[in-house]
Amino acid sequence: MNDPNPPTDHVGLEVLSNAQCDELLADNTIGRLAFVSDGDVVIFPVNYRYTNHTIVFRTADGTKLDVAANHQPVAFEIDGYDLESKTGWSVLVKGIARYVMEETEEAELSDLDLRPWAPLTRVRRWVRISPEEITGRKIV
Repeated sequence: MNDPNPPTDHVGLEVLSNAQCDELLADNTIGRLAFVSDGDVVIFPVNYRYTNHTIVFRTADGTKLDVAANHQPVAFEIDGYDLESKTGWSVLVKGIARYVMEETEEAELSDLDLRPWAPLTRVRRWVRISPEEITGRKIV
């Protein structure tokens, strides 16, 4: 049941509950990963899964894996928008990325059937984002 008076933020956007954010993260598979690399903010689209309240994705050697190997802070964002009704939502996750190294954890993640969308010839590694903060907003 919809709350007739949902909480709003300082500009009047509806604040999504933790449960709503979890549901949106679980129901979607494409997001954007943002972090600082060589002094610049970069954003990469990734396909992902939300499992055990963490975000996981696969990547080849490069900046995303470097960030995870160094346990750097990242932001991860998903959103949706309906042009016809002019409504939308956004979920922002702030946390730490880390490279998944344990074989048992990799075996568990392989059951998620998650493949990078770009064909890669190099070894694909798992990265997990452990959220420190999850927030969401809805445009109504």
